[in-house]
Amino acid sequence: MHERALRKVLLIQSIEETDRSGAALPLAERIEATRSLLGKNAPSLETQSEALLSSATEWFLIRRADVLLRALRSRSPGIDDVLKLAGGATPFDRGVLLGAFLLGVVLSFLDRARGIDIFALPLVVLILWNLLIYVSLLRRAPARTTWFARFYTRSARRHLDNLLAHSSHFNAPLVPGLSRFAGDWWNIAQPVFAARARRLLHWSAVLVPVGLIVGYYIRAEVLRANAGWSGGNLLGPETSHALLTLLYGPALMLSGIDAPSTEVIRQLHWTSAEAGGGEATFWIHLMAWTAGIYIVLPRLLAVLGSTFSLWRVSRQFALPPGLASYVRNVLAVEHFQTGNGELHDS
Repeated sequence: MHERALRKVLLIQSIEETDRSGAALPLAERIEATRSLLGKNAPSLETQSEALLSSATEWFLIRRADVLLRALRSRSPGIDDVLKLAGGATPFDRGVLLGAFLLGVVLSFLDRARGIDIFALPLVVLILWNLLIYVSLLRRAPARTTWFARFYTRSARRHLDNLLAHSSHFNAPLVPGLSRFAGDWWNIAQPVFAARARRLLHWSAVLVPVGLIVGYYIRAEVLRANAGWSGGNLLGPETSHALLTLLYGPALMLSGIDAPSTEVIRQLHWTSAEAGGGEATFWIHLMAWTAGIYIVLPRLLAVLGSTFSLWRVSRQFALPPGLASYVRNVLAVEHFQTGNGELHDS
């Protein structure tokens, strides 16, 4: 069963099994939802495996959950927020992505107060850091749960608990079912949250260099900062030219931009408060190409890989225990005979 469908089914199951009196979900609506699906590929009372439900059983559970959710939404619109938070759609994601972008912008202002250093130390640090991450990803076991995945899961659970606490003031009969759903879901949803956390980290790694380049463009085009370098006695124009060719070589080759000469590098040397430096846009273009080659493109490929992993985990979701018993109880308690679709009162 797909993860999104299982979320809905488990939510309805939790509400039904904690709301025996029908205060939150009337018993008549449950009976009508079951009756409306009889004769439409509905399951019989035959024994179902806890690990693998038949396609008819899955169809019945999903469609019945959809019917009952529509009824619940009319009385409790916040039910959709519970489902979204359980799936990991929390403000935490947006906060991490915004923070990653702003971190890049801040880094662009830290390299030098005088102007934009063409050696782009923040970019070099980001490249080295990402290269280390690539090596660790190649060596790490795929099933390993990272600290960020655990933190991400706890954050999502905290947001859901806060929503449930808020809901208790408006729909108290529904709270026990929602609380049980939250506990049951978190016991089985760890693979989904781990995959979502990995994808979020890769997206964040994309946005840090994007923010860095945006910050450099702001400094160049808005604040009119120039570009240059200062090597003191350690670097000369020839050595600087060789280092810059090494740093920006792939970008120069792929972009078709002509490499600056040693004389151009010499003119960009900051020798005093007034002397040296030059137009910065050319160098920011090279930085953008370099960030794209070493960071953005590999991380976007990693985003695709983690999205595929999330899709695979979502489609191969392990069923929780008790689901087969739940569907048997739904049919048995109401005394439906699947052969003729009639309701027989006990």
